Amino acid sequence: MRSRKEDSIELWSQLSVLVAEVGTQLDRRLSEDFGLGLTDFLSLQSLSVGDPAGIRMNELAQQLGLNQSSATRAVARLEKRQFAERIAHETDRRGVVVRITDAGRAIVADISKLFRQEVGMALEVAALDSRTSSVVARLRYAPTLER
Repeated sequence: MRSRKEDSIELWSQLSVLVAEVGTQLDRRLSEDFGLGLTDFLSLQSLSVGDPAGIRMNELAQQLGLNQSSATRAVARLEKRQFAERIAHETDRRGVVVRITDAGRAIVADISKLFRQEVGMALEVAALDSRTSSVVARLRYAPTLER
């Protein structure tokens, strides 16, 4: 019988494989279909559910698990496509916040359906793969997952 520590290590290994494989698939589809990367979409998604007045760059980076530089580059790509904009903070004149534009909200709506489909298909495939089946089973039956 395996120890709890060994189970934790195996679960972490499976989760890492799952995230890498699903992330690669999502990134490819988003790039092909929308000209955006996964980080770009996740940035837009975060902005779309955040404060309508915008959020500071460091808050966005933290929400996405990115460093400040990566978040800044993602926002620059989104600004170039007019999906997000940087504006002066309402109360801190030195501060800058990022907010989603109407075009950004529209693309998030379009991408969200594809995103859910791709994740669903990827989980179906991963459920049959010995490298990831255990973590998929745990994710599927987690009580907090939305169906």
